[in-house]
Amino acid sequence: MARAYTRYQTGGQGRVPPEHQGIQVNACRNVACSNFGVSPLPHVNKGRSPKLTDNYRVAGVKNDRARKQATIQCKVCGQTFTLKSNVAIHSELQRQQASFHEFLPVCCRSPGCSNAGLSPDTHPAFFQAFGRTEAGSRRYRCKGCGKTFSVSQSPSLRHRLPDKTELVARLLINKMPMRRICEAADVRPAVLYNRIDYLHRQTQRLSTHYERQLLRGMSLPFLRIAVDRQDHIFNWNSGADRRNTRLTAVGSADCGSGYVFRFHLDYDPDLNPFDVDLHAREIGDYDLAPPFRHYAHLYLPGDYTAPAEPGDDIERLAPGSRLPTMGMRVHSDYVLFAHFHYLKWLLPGAEHIHFYLDQEPNIRGACLNAFTEKVKGREVEAFFVSIDKDLTVDEKKLELAHSETMFARLKEQYPQLKKREIALEVMRQRYRDACARYPNPLHRWIENVLPNMGEPKKQVCSLTARPEDDALLVATGLLGASLHPIDRFFMQIRRRVSLLERPIATASSTGRTWYGYSGYNPGIAQKIMESFRVIYNYCLVGSDHKTPAMRLGLINEQVSLGQLLKFIEPTPR
Repeated sequence: MARAYTRYQTGGQGRVPPEHQGIQVNACRNVACSNFGVSPLPHVNKGRSPKLTDNYRVAGVKNDRARKQATIQCKVCGQTFTLKSNVAIHSELQRQQASFHEFLPVCCRSPGCSNAGLSPDTHPAFFQAFGRTEAGSRRYRCKGCGKTFSVSQSPSLRHRLPDKTELVARLLINKMPMRRICEAADVRPAVLYNRIDYLHRQTQRLSTHYERQLLRGMSLPFLRIAVDRQDHIFNWNSGADRRNTRLTAVGSADCGSGYVFRFHLDYDPDLNPFDVDLHAREIGDYDLAPPFRHYAHLYLPGDYTAPAEPGDDIERLAPGSRLPTMGMRVHSDYVLFAHFHYLKWLLPGAEHIHFYLDQEPNIRGACLNAFTEKVKGREVEAFFVSIDKDLTVDEKKLELAHSETMFARLKEQYPQLKKREIALEVMRQRYRDACARYPNPLHRWIENVLPNMGEPKKQVCSLTARPEDDALLVATGLLGASLHPIDRFFMQIRRRVSLLERPIATASSTGRTWYGYSGYNPGIAQKIMESFRVIYNYCLVGSDHKTPAMRLGLINEQVSLGQLLKFIEPTPR
């Protein structure tokens, strides 16, 4: 039975978490509802004739099998959604944006200077070349304050064994286990981890440099973005607790170019569980309901060391899993919400976007909430995509044969139309039939008439279609739906990185499994994931001899691994 939160449990914030830094995710997510995107009021009057009210009803805590959820219900359409902390989503968004703030262009940093924050790269007239340092780095003098600063000319300055760096990087992304890399490259583990850190810094430096074009409003008339999640398992590092650590990453890729915009793991390596736990107790976080906490996005240690109480609404860990022993795990829901807000922040120049989403919990709400205004303006459309991943190769071939037979018959019926035009007409008819049969838009699943070996029995559901929409336009979006770009990246990262491969498991007991190739430290795996995303985008070419970054228009030519490792932000000469 649902129960309402008390004022003590909300910390006086009201019945819903307040808006923070322009983020308010607690609103109706039904596109067809007049209440879509309208935020609830933090306080309302009760009684027969209330002066202050809205179209929401707080449903309190609802037992939803896996966990208990705090929900709020829209009175207009009747749909309910889970309450989230806007403060916590903003904190997670800042973590995802960190690389853009870490690798800022070299600039004048003198307080009070008229040129503070400006760099020789973007404003060469405000600076004067002023020789070089002893190490050969270029020095500049600011014309505003007269102070000098230097721009390093070599990112690997003072490196020991610099000739090993590229070899280690090549072995790392070509499925060689960590210990075998040490043997093949003749380096100690400390050198290997040092090179992983260096590779991570260089890949983030290069990607932030080129992706600033997107932040500056690079024109992207039409994008089709596939979004999905991938699970990763890490071994225990102590025999006292033989449970695995299970983490989830969310990724998004452009269907046209294959460019992977981001790959976010629900893990923060920079937080200390002891310090966060101590601060959470000081500010009273444990006394508040999860949506009203400052650290709502984190798995707080105190929630899992204490026994579960009847009626609590703490998200519990999966059976047989544990929290990481270093760093802190982030609730995957908050990573998902922040991920879509990150895409909105990264792509201001995208004029029209189609999102193709896997059926993951909260993914629909996260997408529609981040792009509420663009959904209302018909600039963003969203679709669910479902694929039968359990079919054998023979069954996939049979499905493909059935499709070809059907098209042969349709070609006889429409001899003047091309294959894609026939497919559009079939999808239009199927969509109209589904609209007549199912009043609820979420039940209108349309089987794609152009199956392929990678996506057999593909079904698509439009999440943003309105009754007044042209059926042909909706059919065009349904026909183009695909998760292949992000699934291909997931496949590549598992096949190319031994640490992230889905390995052969050896069971030791129920709920406890030792994975032969998995690592112990999620922070190392996270750096390799983020590094591989950049290598995938800028270094690996396809059959057209182009990288995803070239197809998207961020660069003109392929970046070799050697160039990436020596990359430094260009400055005017």
